[in-house]
Amino acid sequence: MIAYAYAHFRSLRLSMAEPMDTRDEAVFQRLVLPIWEFLARADAPVPSDVIFVFGSQDLAVPRRAAELYHAGHAPSVLVTGRFGPMTAEVFERSEALVFKDELVRRGVSEDAITTEVEAGNTLENVRFGMAALRAVGQRPRSALLVAKPFVMRRCLATFARQYPNVAARGCPPAGSAAARRDRHRDAFAARMVSELQRLETYAASGDIAQQLVPPPVWTAARCLKAWIDDGAPSGGAR
Repeated sequence: MIAYAYAHFRSLRLSMAEPMDTRDEAVFQRLVLPIWEFLARADAPVPSDVIFVFGSQDLAVPRRAAELYHAGHAPSVLVTGRFGPMTAEVFERSEALVFKDELVRRGVSEDAITTEVEAGNTLENVRFGMAALRAVGQRPRSALLVAKPFVMRRCLATFARQYPNVAARGCPPAGSAAARRDRHRDAFAARMVSELQRLETYAASGDIAQQLVPPPVWTAARCLKAWIDDGAPSGGAR
């Protein structure tokens, strides 16, 4: 399926001089789907000690955390993150404080929220976030993790390596890759490929638990990278 999708894309490129149309977008979606489904791991929420929220530019993340809180899945929320590459010029305050404001707007009790504003990457999110919880007397044994979907597997792998005794489950905002795309299409495609590479790199450095990437996912990544390198057409659907 993936190889066919890329071959079909190349035939379109050779036969069409027009900018990207819906057929090209459909090819892109077929290429990215296996990668997205692997990275955006989603578990059913269960009663847990804390909702652990990773900062980003995506306000769907704190909104999902608020849903979990109001559903009674955990009595407290931890939000972690300073500024990242995509938020330094967007937010006037740290990701954690922006997310906290959104949680409060969504009816989460301010007393239930702990913030951590120094973490600049996923490893620090986990380490600093857990330290912030300990500082307020919380020592969770279970956590519902909420983050952008395509980093969800890495967040879980970080917890598995750093806090193996904490039962962590991934509960990202719902949605397809098309619905949750947060940058131009070619940049988004490159980001999906780089996320798979990060899983290998960070496992080798001991930061995260090793993740076995299925061969069809690597095949999709190679096709997607070739699709980018081939000069993916640009246009209004980006």
